[in-house]
Amino acid sequence: MRTLLRTALITTILALPVGVQAADAAPAMQTASAAGTQSQRTKGVWIDVRSPEEFKEGHLNGAVNIPGDQIPARIRAVSPDKSAPVNLYCRSGRRAEAVLQTLKQMGYTNVTNHGGYQDLVNKGIR
Repeated sequence: MRTLLRTALITTILALPVGVQAADAAPAMQTASAAGTQSQRTKGVWIDVRSPEEFKEGHLNGAVNIPGDQIPARIRAVSPDKSAPVNLYCRSGRRAEAVLQTLKQMGYTNVTNHGGYQDLVNKGIR
C-alpha cells in the first residue's frame, strides 16, 4: 500500500507544471515560511494554540482556540479526519511547533505551523 501511495505521489509531483516551485510540492507537514495574503489563506481548520487570554486580545477570523496542552483531548472535535488540513499558529510559532509534533504522533498527516499571529496579520491574513 505504501508503495502505491508513494508511486501516486511521485506521479502527481512529476505532473506538476514546470513553474511550480519546490515549496509547492513539499510535504504537508512543514513550517510555513510564507503564509501569503488573505485570498491565499490555506484551507482547513485554523487553530490558535495560545491561551484564552491571548486569543481574546486578537485572533484570525474563524480560528478555534485550543491551548497546546488541550490539543490531545480536543482535536477530534474540530478535526476528526487525520488527513484534513490543520493550520496552527501561536505568538511566535514555538508552541505551534510543539503542537505540530503532538499531532504528528497522534497520526495527523496534514499539519502546518504558520508561526506567530502578528506575523500572519502583517502578511495580510486576518
